[in-house]
Amino acid sequence: MDIMTVDFEKERKNAVQELKGVIGKECSENFSPTLRAKLVEYDEFHDVCTMEVTESPYKGSWAWGQNHTAGHRYQAPASRIWNAFFF
Repeated sequence: MDIMTVDFEKERKNAVQELKGVIGKECSENFSPTLRAKLVEYDEFHDVCTMEVTESPYKGSWAWGQNHTAGHRYQAPASRIWNAFFF
């Protein structure tokens, strides 16, 4: 039986690079009032992302009614934002 080892340092570096690659892009984000947000900044030292609420494209939905919050910014754990983009 082979034992599989995980290189957590390599995994972390990959996740950091992936997040840096999507700065300025929008994703589906469950904690945004419109359920959509754009990654504005990634703070690697604190492992936190700054997100900006973007308008919801779901016309007539509850989230669409929250479009007045577009442009607001909030911080979120990088692991959650990585998950929003890549999982």
